Amino acid sequence: MLAEVSSECDSCATAMNIRRAAKSVLPQSVTNQIRVAAYRWTLRRFQPYEVRRCWAAHQFNLWISDPTSESWYGHDSPEVPPELSFLAQHRLRPGATVFDCGAHQCVIAMVMAKFVGAAGKVIAVEASPLNYETALRNCRMNEASNVTVIQAAVSDNLDRIEFNVRGNGQVDDGTGAWGKISVPSVTVDELARRHGPPDVLFVDVEGFESKVLRGGLDTLSRHRPDCFFEMHVGCGLEKFGGSVAAIADSLHELGYGLWMSSPALDAFVPFSGESAMVTERFFLIATVAAS
Repeated sequence: MLAEVSSECDSCATAMNIRRAAKSVLPQSVTNQIRVAAYRWTLRRFQPYEVRRCWAAHQFNLWISDPTSESWYGHDSPEVPPELSFLAQHRLRPGATVFDCGAHQCVIAMVMAKFVGAAGKVIAVEASPLNYETALRNCRMNEASNVTVIQAAVSDNLDRIEFNVRGNGQVDDGTGAWGKISVPSVTVDELARRHGPPDVLFVDVEGFESKVLRGGLDTLSRHRPDCFFEMHVGCGLEKFGGSVAAIADSLHELGYGLWMSSPALDAFVPFSGESAMVTERFFLIATVAAS
């Protein structure tokens, strides 16, 4: 038995060494193609299915279309996320308009739709074709008529943009590491022109936060929606020219008060640029005190 285990470990080590050697020898473009082909192969082998799950105290029928949605939504998550509890103390309330930027498959969008009710609306924007189609299906299955799903990447202009192909999609950072597809873009200001100004701006765009903010400055200065940003420090934010300090400064200049939390906390505390939280992925909320 020990010999068998030793042999298996040797085989694993050999495979790892081969992968490392291939990565060092093959051109980056070839490595990218192999990575994308492997992802697409995994996706083709996946058998989609429907489940019923509890999310934020609500029951939803969910279409599990790929391994990412299975890992994220294939289980119950009955507790209301701290960011939604916080926003519900402010402008996430019945009748509100929410812009959900980077809506993935609309699970959180449907939760927020419960907060705003039939008199409110959620404009859910998602760039990935797979996630967009799954989002439409989820909304249909749950009769979420107050959720409008738009296929686009939220940016600082209306030009088409290159997006990657994996389940947890992201604007391509120029490397093509996860493939490239061309998708339409939209700005927060344009969304406000089409759908009316938001009461809540909810942003989870895998590092593109600074671009979303830049494309919504007019809306934020004129209408002062509550804002939530998932800040992808070290995993995308800097690649796209953003920084925690620049985003915080812009929001302060617009008259916002800032709050912060992390995946390890269940509450928000006043923002501090000196906090250890800003060295890794964290959550930022911006609100304006009622006059």
